[in-house]
Parts: sequence; C-alpha cells; structure tokens
Amino acid sequence: MPAKAFVLAMAADLARSDYAKPTLVRSRSREWLIACRWGPEGEYLSIATAGPIVGSPGLFAPEAISPVHSMVGLLVSESDRQSSSTFLLLRQLPRQIELAGTFFPADGYVLLQQQDDIRLTCEARYSHSCGWLDGREVRKDIPDPAPGSAEAMAWHIEAVRHNWIGEFFPASEPMRREPLRVSA
Repeated sequence: MPAKAFVLAMAADLARSDYAKPTLVRSRSREWLIACRWGPEGEYLSIATAGPIVGSPGLFAPEAISPVHSMVGLLVSESDRQSSSTFLLLRQLPRQIELAGTFFPADGYVLLQQQDDIRLTCEARYSHSCGWLDGREVRKDIPDPAPGSAEAMAWHIEAVRHNWIGEFFPASEPMRREPLRVSA
C-alpha cells in the first residue's frame, strides 16, 4: 500500500490535449512535479507543477523547486494487492485546505502506485476562469467551457519519484533509496 503521508519530487512526462477531444495530443513536455499526500487517513493528494525539466533529469530533482499550479485529489479506493491508491480530482478546493501555489480545478483521476518506487498516472481535464484575490491568483471552475477556450484543456501525466532534498516521509522511510554519494 502506498505511504499515507509524504512530500516528494517527481519527473513527469506531460501530454496536453483538447478539452473536448482528450485523445488528441497537441503538445508534450517534461516537468518537475511536487506530490504531497496528507490527512488522517491519507485521503488527500496534491500534485503541483514545479517547473520544466532542463536536459536529463538525472538522479536528483533541483533543490529549489516549489509548487506553481496544484491539482487536489480525494481518495476513492486503495488496493493492498496492487499497492495502489486512486484519487478523484476536485473541481473546488475544500474550505479547510490551504495550498502552496495556485489551485487548478480539475476533473479526472490519479493512480498512485508504490512497488519498487512511487509512480503516478493522472488523466485530467480542466476549465477555469482566472482572477486575483488579495494579491493571489485565483482560478474558478467553468463546468461547460466554450469550444477552443484557452483556459480549457486535458492533461495526461506519467511521473516517477526522484531524490530531492525537500522529500519528507513522517516516521520512517517507506523504501530503500540509493545512498547519497558525497565527495570531499
């Protein structure tokens, strides 16, 4: 079963497509993500974009990455046999949750798997209007966007965990990792 709480960096392959035709991929990119799971039962998951991957991602995520745009998921099922958790993405941020970065309302799901390492698959579409409140960007869900809207698209994300100085697992490390090599 995947860990119930963590903060980690992931190298992700992103494919962006049309909101109305999610199978029609229009562009691809590689980005760093920050994934965070929390809650009394590990019921919340946030996935935040944290910047483009420049060159090969190597063994380590950059130290200075931070959340930019965040999607939030709510746990809908778990499988001990498959060591996986599935989250439903939220179109509205629950009132009690505060996020780093800007909340992105989204429809879709996230599959989190933990076997030899933590992997994430996400299929999402989102449509929103943009504005500002108290100096912070705010995005509000639009349930039925106009065709061809610039603020409506679909994402396909495949990501895998990478070593990162900001990584956090409470209590104990859930799996063995490569030892950090330091040269004098």
